[in-house]
Amino acid sequence: MVRIILVLLTAAAAFSATHEIYPNHHSRVFSAFKEPVLRIQTGDTVKTRTWDSGGADWKAVKHIEHPYKYPESGNPLMGPFYIEGAEYGDTLAVQLDRVRLNRNYGYTSYRLSPGALNAGAAENLYKNHYKMDALRPGRADLIPWDLDIEKGIARPRLLESSGAKIEVAVRPMLGCIGVAPPGEKVETSGPSGSWGGNMDYNDVTEGATLYFPVYHKGAYFYIGDGHAAQGDGEGLGNGIETSLDVQFTVKVIKGQRLSIPRLENADFIASIGSQPEFSSSMDNALRMANTDMLEWLTKGYKLSAPEAHLLLGVAVEHKIATYFGSVITIVRKKHLPGR
Repeated sequence: MVRIILVLLTAAAAFSATHEIYPNHHSRVFSAFKEPVLRIQTGDTVKTRTWDSGGADWKAVKHIEHPYKYPESGNPLMGPFYIEGAEYGDTLAVQLDRVRLNRNYGYTSYRLSPGALNAGAAENLYKNHYKMDALRPGRADLIPWDLDIEKGIARPRLLESSGAKIEVAVRPMLGCIGVAPPGEKVETSGPSGSWGGNMDYNDVTEGATLYFPVYHKGAYFYIGDGHAAQGDGEGLGNGIETSLDVQFTVKVIKGQRLSIPRLENADFIASIGSQPEFSSSMDNALRMANTDMLEWLTKGYKLSAPEAHLLLGVAVEHKIATYFGSVITIVRKKHLPGR
């Protein structure tokens, strides 16, 4: 039996392919009604690049005019990637093999979102004004960051400083990742939901595997909105926006139906209570994530219902992906039996 399985795995690997594609156009939406940029098979690997949220690529070439002209908006997406064999009711697994910086600058907004603070706190602290036209024409609320790729450090170009040395370690992540939404929906790259979308979850990094429910034949997979680093909650309304080199491998899991996205890495499993920001309170996202995690523990890891409930009660961790939307339920792998 072992020998037969090894032969089958070797044969499957032999049929997988690696594709390189660097589109010169983008999508503004997650949709099943866009022409695919590439058709791939389960097991295939794709090498590509994303642009930053304003449409600038790894060479600083700007592909979007500013100020935005309708219907253009931020978070340009690469895709869709059509996965042969993916059908409604399946799960699409996407392993992020490589998520790396490819240029030496990024940017953020200049001040925390007022909604994440007490009323008036942001305005009383300092004005939301860095320097007019520093990043985009007509914008004064964006600050550039220098990215030291070799050292893995990001530094803001502060005009006012106490003299403190502000440096953060880079942790490149994808803010936008997901599939075409259900039914006839066409969603912009702004909100998130059961299809993924603009989740801005900072564990969507190299080495992670994402799982998405498939709503359409071919799945129609998209990525975009690269960040060099981002804190929990996305308090600035963005991460350190930049372009990225990305390599991913897809796998179709037949007949496994998910209700919301999931993430798995070397340390933990995570149920992503993904919902549009400001659409409802975060406790709704929390309930979604907790419910999905119970299902994952009982169906995926074969825990009994009492075991799953008790494990969540004493060992669960939670993360705020966005202050006004999505919440993550996390269980460390050290607490889990072998699947």
